[in-house]
Amino acid sequence: MNYRHLLIMSLLLTTSVGMAQQASKPPATDSWSNVPPAQDDRYTNPKSPVYSGPNGWYNFGEVRAQVTNAAKTPYAYKGGFQVIQGLYTSFTSDRLYVLQLDFGIDNPTPGTYQIASKGNAPDRQVRVSFGDVSDKKIKEWTAEKGAVEVSRINKFLYVKCRNLLLQPTGPSNTESFNAPMTLGFEGAVVPD
Repeated sequence: MNYRHLLIMSLLLTTSVGMAQQASKPPATDSWSNVPPAQDDRYTNPKSPVYSGPNGWYNFGEVRAQVTNAAKTPYAYKGGFQVIQGLYTSFTSDRLYVLQLDFGIDNPTPGTYQIASKGNAPDRQVRVSFGDVSDKKIKEWTAEKGAVEVSRINKFLYVKCRNLLLQPTGPSNTESFNAPMTLGFEGAVVPD
């Protein structure tokens, strides 16, 4: 084999290995997949199962919600996602906004859970609530309908929901906050 063929084959091999190591890009329509592609190195790749959970989350998640009042009050944050006393809880660093998912069990099995007034894992039911304790007032909303998807990827529980309809239930939900909320969430957590 001459050097020219050897050079061409080594370039092709290098190119194919480099392309194989690129993380797959998320679909353009999925704006929740916001972790940039990285080389397939287990210590630096945010999509590596050793380093983090699905979509780069590691005990972290993102909430996107909007109150259907005249001001269209938004609640959007990326924050911690932990299991606290059996409740799957997403919160901001100052803990003024809190999303809670109650499956009725510490470690729910993968599947689709329907919204209910009380968490019940065997019946595939989950209670979802969102609270805002800013301004020294408790504003809370509780989901009435929708579904929450739970999947297990490596050691992570990946929780995802979109367009849940929540109704105001808190004592300070008056005036402009006495309106329904639409909420979406995505995050991954390692259960204890």
